[in-house]
Amino acid sequence: MNTLPEAVNKQFSELFASFYNATDDLKIAGAEANLIGDFSQVAEINALCQKLQNLDAEVKAVLNSFSANTPSRRSQSHQKSAARTRTPSSRLKVKISGEVVAEATIAQTFFKTLSILGFERVAKLNKMVSNAPLVSKTPTTGYQTQRRCDSWYITTHVGKRTATRVLAEIGKQLNVPIQFETY
Repeated sequence: MNTLPEAVNKQFSELFASFYNATDDLKIAGAEANLIGDFSQVAEINALCQKLQNLDAEVKAVLNSFSANTPSRRSQSHQKSAARTRTPSSRLKVKISGEVVAEATIAQTFFKTLSILGFERVAKLNKMVSNAPLVSKTPTTGYQTQRRCDSWYITTHVGKRTATRVLAEIGKQLNVPIQFETY
C-alpha cells in the first residue's frame, strides 16, 4: 500500500479493521447461537462470516495487484539523470531590525524571521504559502510542513525563492526594512 497516498492508505487500514471487527462480532454471535442450540442461525452466521472473509481477501488481492502494477514513485524520483540540473540549496541570511538571522536551513531562518516580525502582526496580513495559511491558529491538513509556536501554526514549507518573496512582501506591508543574502 505504500504507493498510494497517505489518505487512501488510512482509509484502507480502517476498512480492514472494520472487516476484522465485523468478522469477530459474527464469530461471537455464532458461538452464542451455538450455545443456545439455534443451529440454523449458526449456519447463517457462518455463511455471512465466510462472505465477509472473501470480501476482505478480494479487496486485499485488488490492492496488491494495484501495488504490483504501479511503479514506485520513490524509485523513479531518485534515479540519477544527466539532465537533472538541481544543485544543493544555499543558505539564507536575513537582516531585520538590526538583527541577522542565519539558521541551518531556509525554513528555520524563515520561521525565526517571522517570529521577530511577530506572528500576530503577520497573521493579520492573511498570507498563503503552499496553499496553506502562513500563520494560523489551527493546523492545516495535508502535506504542508507546519511548526507550532505558542498558539500559532506557521507554515514552513518554503524554498529560498518563496521565502524571500513572502518576507519581502511582509516587510513592505509592515513597513519593516528586510535585506537578504544567500551563502
